[in-house]
This record gives sequence, structure tokens and C-alpha cells, in this order.
Amino acid sequence: MGLFNRFSNVAKAKTSKVIERFEDPDEQLDYAYEKLVEEKKKVDVAVRDSIAAKNLKKRELNEAQKKAVSVHNSALDYRKRALALEEKLPELEGAKQEKAKTQVEQLNSAATQLLEEENRARERTQMLQQSVADMEKKVRMLKDKQVDLTAKIQRFADKRTDLKSDYAMAKASKRVNDALSGIDGEISDVDLTVQRMTEKIRMEEAKADASAELGTAAGTADLGLSEIERELKTSDSLSALDDELTRK
Repeated sequence: MGLFNRFSNVAKAKTSKVIERFEDPDEQLDYAYEKLVEEKKKVDVAVRDSIAAKNLKKRELNEAQKKAVSVHNSALDYRKRALALEEKLPELEGAKQEKAKTQVEQLNSAATQLLEEENRARERTQMLQQSVADMEKKVRMLKDKQVDLTAKIQRFADKRTDLKSDYAMAKASKRVNDALSGIDGEISDVDLTVQRMTEKIRMEEAKADASAELGTAAGTADLGLSEIERELKTSDSLSALDDELTRK
């Protein structure tokens, strides 16, 4: 069971480190910035595509407008020719007059068909104009979002720099505080050691002083005893000399 608990604690510690690494502010800030940049790229592509689509629609509009004008001019031309032939009809006789009438009918029919085509072209033109207007509105909205997103990314980039600096400072402060905390504990241990060693040294010095004092006292005692012995010896020697002189 103890072994299992140790393995469990090791696994939890490693998991905690992994979570801390994934939640690292630097990495999270960089990831968020990269996501914003990716979104900005998507918006840029959308704006580009919308502008391209709008320009294509405007090209269709211009072509439809040109076609309406061209068809209208052709209808005018056919009608003019028909009117010109109608004016000459009284001057013609027989087959020529019938042929001219047929030509007038054909010209008027062609003019009518062209007018119908012109109407369709103008209806198409109106639809295209509305479509272009809607697309221009969408393009403006996308551009506004693009500008807003660009400003947002710039603000986030500036904030990211500040936050990363703050985080670096916080980590440095933590390392310093941890180091100082460890040093404080070591200094306390050193202070206790110095105090014990000081007391021990003082005790040794006191012992040395006591030994010196005892040594001096012993030396004095030995010196006093030696002097007495010398005086006794001197007295004995003198007495011996006195006895020798007396005998002579």
C-alpha cells in the first residue's frame, strides 16, 4: 500500500507539473495572440473575397448598362429606318410598295424585340445595382471589423508584452524570495552554530586561564620548598665546617 501511495504521489506531482506547464502565462498569452492572428487572416481573406465578388458584380452591372444602351440605340436605328421607309411608301407602287411594307414591319418588329431586350437589361441592371449596393455595405462592415480586429490585436500585443514582463518579474521575485527564505534559514543555523562555537571557545579559554593560574600557584609552591631545602643544606654544611674547625 505504501508503494502504491508513493507511485500515486509521483503521478500527481508530474500531472501537476504538466498542468502548470499548460497553464504557463507566457504560453497562454502567445497561444491567444496566435489565435487572434489566425482570425485576422480569416477576416482578411473574407474582406478580399468580398471585394472581389463586389467588383465582379460591378463589372456585370457595367456590362448590363452598356447592353441596355446598345440595345436601345439599335432599336432607335431600326425605328428610324422603318419611319424612313414609311415616308417613301406613297411613292412606291405594286410589288415594291408591298416589299417596303414588309421591311417596315420587320424593322418595327426588330425594334420592338430590342425594346423588350432593353427592358430586361434594365431590370437586370436594377437588380445588379441593388446587389452591388448590398455587397458594398457588407464590404464596409467587414472592413470595419477588420480595422477593429487589427486594433484589438495591437492592444492585446501591447498588453501581452506588459503581462509577460510582469510575469517575468514575478518569477524573478519568487526565485529571490525563495532564495532569501532558504538563506534566512541557513543564516539562523549559522548563528546558532556561531553562538555554540563562541561559548565553547570561551569555555576553552576559561579552562586555559584556570590551568595557567593553577600552574603558577604550583610553581610558587615548588619554589618555596626548594629555598627551604637549600637553606637547610647550607646550614648543615656550615655546621659541618664549624665542627671541622673546632677539631683542628
